[in-house]
Amino acid sequence: MDWREEYKRKLVPAEEAVKLVKSGDRVEISIYPTPTLLPAALAGRRTELRNVETVMPEPTYPMPWFEPGWEESFSTTIELHIGMGGARPIIDEKRGDYYPVLFSLWHKPHIDQRDFIPPIDVFMCTVSPPDKNGYCSFGGHLWNKRVLARLAKTVLVEVDHTAIRTYGMNYIHVSEIDRFVENPPKRMTDQEMDEIIDGMPDEVGRSELRAVARRIEPERRYDFLPQLALMDGPTIRGWAQVYGYQAEPEPAVKTIGEYVAELIPDGSTLQVGGGTPSTLLPGLGVFDDKHDLGIHSEMSARGLIKLVEKGVVTGRRKNFHPGKAVLSALTASTMEEIRYAHNNPLIELYDSSYVVNISNVAANDNMVSINSALSIDLTGQITSETVFGGRMIAGTGGQPELHMGAVSSRGGRGITCLRSTAVGGVVSRIVAQHNAGAAITVTRGYADYVVTEYGVASLLGKTFRQRAEELISVAHPDFRAELRKEARKLFYP
Repeated sequence: MDWREEYKRKLVPAEEAVKLVKSGDRVEISIYPTPTLLPAALAGRRTELRNVETVMPEPTYPMPWFEPGWEESFSTTIELHIGMGGARPIIDEKRGDYYPVLFSLWHKPHIDQRDFIPPIDVFMCTVSPPDKNGYCSFGGHLWNKRVLARLAKTVLVEVDHTAIRTYGMNYIHVSEIDRFVENPPKRMTDQEMDEIIDGMPDEVGRSELRAVARRIEPERRYDFLPQLALMDGPTIRGWAQVYGYQAEPEPAVKTIGEYVAELIPDGSTLQVGGGTPSTLLPGLGVFDDKHDLGIHSEMSARGLIKLVEKGVVTGRRKNFHPGKAVLSALTASTMEEIRYAHNNPLIELYDSSYVVNISNVAANDNMVSINSALSIDLTGQITSETVFGGRMIAGTGGQPELHMGAVSSRGGRGITCLRSTAVGGVVSRIVAQHNAGAAITVTRGYADYVVTEYGVASLLGKTFRQRAEELISVAHPDFRAELRKEARKLFYP
């Protein structure tokens, strides 16, 4: 059958597509951009379905079944990253489950066909319209979607006419998809935007969203604003920092960026993580004076693709995919950067498991991994997942593998960035010991450079006592005396 006929036959309304979901199914719903029509239609079958397990990596907006009372029909499992899309309450309240997984090992149990792993019955994601050969693109946000589509028994997609095409392994054929649902592009007017903001019950959230909203590109407003309107003020502020829509980074971030730039020799290959402050650094111009940089990164940071356009990133000195900027997603990029990546042979997107594979990361000499952390203890144990012990607020992302791969690279470095304090300055992010239950994202054996607004701590090759001195020197001055006292207890007779 010609792919055009096959496409027409499979093109249905969302309500028709989700009829393929049965009670007891395991349904994977993709990472950004998360489909909108299919989950809504699935929720509409609440009274018909029972025991459907929904699995989501980093939800970008709250699903209806996140609310109490949906448990008979839908259960929730979050994998990889809690995110800011309404999933934190269900994990806090233990109404959902969490799957701790590394990007590179995400699908290994399925690929190895381990018999205790439940199958993926249905996968939902977004794709571009087919090209002349019947291939759809996953747009600027591939992540692990191609692999999931091949593992799932049934694939349901929403067709996004704004999705770009890239080089790399960023495609799927019409024949591999079971149902298509058209989701026409929408541009939100200023009036519609103001109505959403004015309707928010939370005054602080309303103020924060009003400050952010007009910096969001019109073609992305429908992606973000309805979901942001369900968040509180601090969550909106955190979201704006991650996605680069805050008005102006705080001075501490600029200082951290200057210290990080000093650690990056010309010819390095960069990975920049999605947390703050790391994701903000390329947009601050701190790398603009470098030469022949490369990119091998799980996701982009705002301003990273701009470095390709400026000629700062050439990839000439890369050993692995020389001359190419290799990523799995452009999610934190500006729309201008995403359009620049469209059909650009300099930029290639590959499956996340391929990009973060430790061997592939280490294949580039002078690989530099730049990520953020929530806290670090005096032995060098780094957490980017939990606060106040075991409360999950984030996840691993690709940080562990990318950091380990960079440190393992010839001439490579693993850089961990963090502000020295949290909660308005009353809590030190450099602690003597982590609280019970804290998740260790990067083990102390791989701890390398730690950067705060007070300087650079160099940990690799250092003893506990030496590490403690290094870290205390970059802690906030208000906490140094107490940290020294704790270090004496921990590491001296």
